[in-house]
Amino acid sequence: MTLHRIALTLLATLIVGGHIAMWTSDMPKDLALKLTLINAAGWGIVLIPAYGVSRWARAQRPMAARED
Repeated sequence: MTLHRIALTLLATLIVGGHIAMWTSDMPKDLALKLTLINAAGWGIVLIPAYGVSRWARAQRPMAARED
């Protein structure tokens, strides 16, 4: 579980860093806004269901398996 949190934190850091780099470049701001919104929506579509499935799977495990 700790490895998953580290990986998710690293992924979020890279995504935010990429957005910061895009916004500080000489790209037109309206294009940067459009790309940021598309990218954020795409990652939301990928990560939110994955998080939901993870929570559901954890709730389905028996209590004995959780204690191991």
